[in-house]
Amino acid sequence: MSRLKLSFLMTLLLGAALAACVSQRGQPPAATPTSAAPTPAGPDAIITATVPITLTYWEEDSDAADVLLDQLAAAFMQLNPQIKVQRIHYSYNDLRDEFRAAAFRGDPPDLVRSPGEFAGPFGELEIVQPLDELFAVEYLDQFLAGALAGATAQRKVWGLPDNFGGHLMLLYNKALVSAAPADTDAWIVQLKSLTDAANGQYGLAYPVDESYWLIPWLAGFGSWPMDVQDHVILDTAEMAEALWFVHDLRFTHRVIPENASYEVAFELFRTGKAAYVIDGIWNLDRYQGLGLDVGLAALPRVSQTGLLPAPMATGRYWFIAQGIDDARLDAAARLVEYMTSAAAQQQWLMQMRRMPSLKEMTRSEMITGDPLLAGSMAQLRVARGVPPALEMACAWQGLGAYLPDVMSGKLSPDDAPLQMQASADACIADMGGYLTPTP
Repeated sequence: MSRLKLSFLMTLLLGAALAACVSQRGQPPAATPTSAAPTPAGPDAIITATVPITLTYWEEDSDAADVLLDQLAAAFMQLNPQIKVQRIHYSYNDLRDEFRAAAFRGDPPDLVRSPGEFAGPFGELEIVQPLDELFAVEYLDQFLAGALAGATAQRKVWGLPDNFGGHLMLLYNKALVSAAPADTDAWIVQLKSLTDAANGQYGLAYPVDESYWLIPWLAGFGSWPMDVQDHVILDTAEMAEALWFVHDLRFTHRVIPENASYEVAFELFRTGKAAYVIDGIWNLDRYQGLGLDVGLAALPRVSQTGLLPAPMATGRYWFIAQGIDDARLDAAARLVEYMTSAAAQQQWLMQMRRMPSLKEMTRSEMITGDPLLAGSMAQLRVARGVPPALEMACAWQGLGAYLPDVMSGKLSPDDAPLQMQASADACIADMGGYLTPTP
């Protein structure tokens, strides 16, 4: 199909913005052919099938997201009239459990669209196909490395993301802060100047007891909760350093309040009692509605290591069920390519404000032209996907068991890593098959 005709069809189906996005992107690299699977076509190509094919996919998402999914499926079917796409909605837990049951019965849907953490259970059970065996390295390299990591387990890529986000960001009140420093040493100096604890004024507020908020600092000191072999690694010198860093924010530098829960941190920022807050992109609209001039920046580089803090992020991923092959697999791969394309991701950004997973989309004018989205993207570029391996659930257990003791002064940061590791190891020894690696 010509690029002109494609743009015309997309204009009819999804509007001029989507058509323009499609017309500007080049033909992506074709997938690597294997003996077990045909080469999937690029998003601008048309699948030729000898008989009509009906693809069924299961998903869990919001009602608004389902509307957009149906719009995208309609556009795909217009371009590929021999392929019919059917969507079936499930809740989070039902999707995981029902897909597993259907796979064991031998009658799964062709595809699943789910959060990235399902890659662990699905890959462990081998009920989905490893996509790095279907798609070439050059094709997969279109995606942010952190986004691919969110569906990588057992060193295999199980799913491809149509969005990526859910990450923590550094927000600041421009009435109190002119600019965020580039490194933590300068930042701490600034935080001290913004703190007057006697009057309830603090430089920074965030829920320091929550493990998800520790992860960026752990990365900034050079470690991560899981290694490439999917082993939990909490008992490290880097973990101790990260714990000392957050411990000292409270007890040495005294730039954060003693008891800052999630809601307390937000309230302090809302009332001008905290100059900075660390919160997730899921709350960005909440901050935009405060009537404050809010700035957004990436977390500052850790001075001791020279490394950037890397928050965790997640998204929605497309998985192809194990067992489908030949023309059906070709069609399924085609659908995945289409649903994760720049054109589709532009719609997720425009209609749902969901951040993209493709490198080229990080330069979208909608992002670069919006200071808050640009700041969010600066942080997202270095974010890493939540490890989907089943053992990550036990890493969260170990972190959550002892981080509050560190932040209350009951446990030394030097002693906590060993206890965190022991807790995680005990969890792994007792682990059943129903965990998912969410915090």
